[in-house]
Amino acid sequence: MIKPTITDVFFDLDHTLWDFHSNSLETLAELYVLFNLEERAPKFGSDHFITRYVFHNERMWEMYRQDRMSKSRLRKARFEYALRDMRIEDKKLAKDIGNAYLDICPCKTKLNEGAIEVLEALKDKFQMHILSNGFHETQIIKLEQSKLMPFFNEIITSEKAAAKKPNKRVYEYAQVQTGALPHESIMIGDNLAIDVVGAANFGWDAIHYNINDEKHEYKSVKSLLEIPDLLLK
Repeated sequence: MIKPTITDVFFDLDHTLWDFHSNSLETLAELYVLFNLEERAPKFGSDHFITRYVFHNERMWEMYRQDRMSKSRLRKARFEYALRDMRIEDKKLAKDIGNAYLDICPCKTKLNEGAIEVLEALKDKFQMHILSNGFHETQIIKLEQSKLMPFFNEIITSEKAAAKKPNKRVYEYAQVQTGALPHESIMIGDNLAIDVVGAANFGWDAIHYNINDEKHEYKSVKSLLEIPDLLLK
């Protein structure tokens, strides 16, 4: 059961509302053409470039979440390593591609199915906020370009909180910014360990956007469209 005292709903952004997977893949395919990577590395196709980037980006984000890599290093190194896997040793090219990625990708507007519908259903009943580990300026662009900004009262990122989910300091910061108490707060996100367990450990309610049908004890939905029924009972 969802606590009847909920007043504030905190959404993760990437992979939850904003379709990070589709928007990122579309951007990477454009960059492959834009920077003539087929000519620079004719033995490797766009699929190889994208696969290697995704691999390095995911492992470096995990290092960033663990405070083992800086924001600036992550942004540069993920493309350096992807190009290296295509036998391209060119740090300037990697930097240029990285900057272009940051210019293009946040402006993509594909949302996960049901994102607008769930926000419309909840907007008059709850205070809604973003709680994200993403880079602050990038998340702001995504929200503005995707026309999501008007739904949210506070945009809370790990950079502003000086801590990353699931660290309890993120939730403490969120409560200070919103005035919501633990029994009034619920977190909705796609990552079980980062979004759901972290919030639950701090005394918040939580819903796992569980598209991969992971087995666990927490409340979960496979579609965002299921969320209003849980919160508005």
